[in-house]
Amino acid sequence: NLRGTVRFDETVRVLLDEGFQTFVEASAHPVLTMGIEQTADDHGTPVAAVGSLRRAEGGPERFLTSLAEAHVGGIAVDWRTVFAGTGARPVDLPTYAFQRQRYWLDATSAAEVAAAGGGLSTDAVDARFWEAVEHEDLEALVRTLEVADEEQQSSLTALLPALSSWRRQRREQNKVDGWRYQIVWKPLASASGTTLSGTWLVAVPEACGDDTLVAAVLDGLAGRGAHVVRVTVGAADDREAMTERLRVALDGVEPSAVAGVFSLLGLDESAHESFQVVPAGLAATVTLVQALGDADVVAPLWCGTRGAVSVGRSDRLVSPIQAMVWGLGRILEAEYPQRWGGVVDLPETIDDRAVARLAGALAGAESEDQVAVRGSGVFAKRLVRASAPDATTVDGWQPSGSVLVTGGTGALGGHVARWLARTGAEHLVLTSRSGMAAEGAAELKAELEGLGARVTVAACDAADREALAAVL
Repeated sequence: NLRGTVRFDETVRVLLDEGFQTFVEASAHPVLTMGIEQTADDHGTPVAAVGSLRRAEGGPERFLTSLAEAHVGGIAVDWRTVFAGTGARPVDLPTYAFQRQRYWLDATSAAEVAAAGGGLSTDAVDARFWEAVEHEDLEALVRTLEVADEEQQSSLTALLPALSSWRRQRREQNKVDGWRYQIVWKPLASASGTTLSGTWLVAVPEACGDDTLVAAVLDGLAGRGAHVVRVTVGAADDREAMTERLRVALDGVEPSAVAGVFSLLGLDESAHESFQVVPAGLAATVTLVQALGDADVVAPLWCGTRGAVSVGRSDRLVSPIQAMVWGLGRILEAEYPQRWGGVVDLPETIDDRAVARLAGALAGAESEDQVAVRGSGVFAKRLVRASAPDATTVDGWQPSGSVLVTGGTGALGGHVARWLARTGAEHLVLTSRSGMAAEGAAELKAELEGLGARVTVAACDAADREALAAVL
């Protein structure tokens, strides 16, 4: 290298001209790979240039990393030979990209729980004690408790296994209890003086056209400054028909000029003419979303329900069918965030105060998209941590008689069925789509019968109402 030209660049170019695109530098530290890549870039040929080892990284880990770099660069690596004798085996990669975003709430540390009054802090003495218990380390426990009497040590020997088992179970149970959450309703300061502006489309189901709530909402929103355009939707309206209704209602008004859309279609709880298990109002809401897109209306959509949620013990839930609109709303929020406003549950009776609170929600005064208007105020939906419920008995629920387990031949269903058989269930009815044809169903049935339970395995789709009724 010092006495004459090594003609490295020329050599690499000759190799590139001959079709070589893989270069491996076997050395203690790569010094040529960068020059190879620069020459290849100038030549216009994509290459994979990798080293074998690196300075201060001369072990197997570095060599395997280099093989991985070669593999990523398109070089075929015989991984079976690489991992021969190690016990490693190939597994399928997940079918989704390795990109994730965490949305769940962060876990609360023990110190935070203690500071909030929800538990006791653990000092070093407690830590040593419980560590000795969990490991069933009698000598460490004796030292921690400073027990010198042999009789007391003998008592600890007998007690330690049970205490260790209890400790492990409590730790596991406490961890599971930390996963508990519940929905609560938080009162908000309502903006009673809020007014609306611009054109508001109000979709009303034909079946509820004479409902006093509908009239109160229409008059109330108009009284709050909105130019209300009523759109009456028939039960048989399809996407094209509803789109035409919207265009006719907006005659002379640019779709882009619409300030908002308020749907009361969820009030119709009658069954859909083609799908009896689907409420007509829910189906119409889906069609409305599609029709708004076809009519080029991009204003935020708000869905109204009545009595679909309960904000407290004294607030009776009267329309669980309309609660399906709330579930649909979560989907619309995810799929059409730019066109979603929110969902509002209305009280049985609409007065001036309720209209004012509704207008505040529609105007975004509370910046909430899941609210309930009540006589006592406006409430927003919240997800909070929940404490573990107190057991009704020392041993918890004791099954008896016949117990239905849907998905009973699956992995989780099998675990549940075994627990039921061990704890007193006399007759287990296990349903799955395949029934006895499911893999392992015959063995599971025999195992459960061996535990003393009578077992019925039925092929039934739990979503098929008639089929499930026949099984029952």
